[in-house]
Amino acid sequence: MRKFYLSALMVLSALLAVSCQNDDFDPDYPADEVEYNADRRILVAYFSQTGNTEALANQIVELTGADVYRIQPSEPYATNPYDDSDRIQNESYSDLRPGVANLPESVADYDVILVGSPIWWHNPAMVVCTFLENYDLSGKIIVPFFTYGSTEYLQQSIDKIHEVTPASTHLRTYSGGSVEEWLREIHVIQ
Repeated sequence: MRKFYLSALMVLSALLAVSCQNDDFDPDYPADEVEYNADRRILVAYFSQTGNTEALANQIVELTGADVYRIQPSEPYATNPYDDSDRIQNESYSDLRPGVANLPESVADYDVILVGSPIWWHNPAMVVCTFLENYDLSGKIIVPFFTYGSTEYLQQSIDKIHEVTPASTHLRTYSGGSVEEWLREIHVIQ
């Protein structure tokens, strides 16, 4: 009888774990059906502290011919982000919005904004959220891309970008491999 209860408890636990999974994640993103349009104006906006996100942003700019904008915080971070770990963790966990030193007056002329960030303490750098929340991005196509040594917090970072741009169309993020192939698959380039 004890084995029966133990088995039943294990089955119920497994069912509960499956039912608590994030049902909102759809790796096929219906918005991926957005068709290519050569007339779209594209902006690559990114924050990079160590150069990894900048390198990926530069590849995207080269392939798309997009305009580029580097997000710079009002209060610079340490050259080595690990030296600012407490600050970065507090910004992420407290959902803070650090200032941006060089906000463009407008991004209204752009149809597509590819936005890049490292993943810091489970989220994009909060300065990226500050940038995005400064504009009305309704109807814009937002494409996040991240640099991080693991995919463990990728979905959480994607969700944060979606949260701060709720009225935008979202295309699938870069998840490794050929940047050119990814841009073709999401119809940013032909």
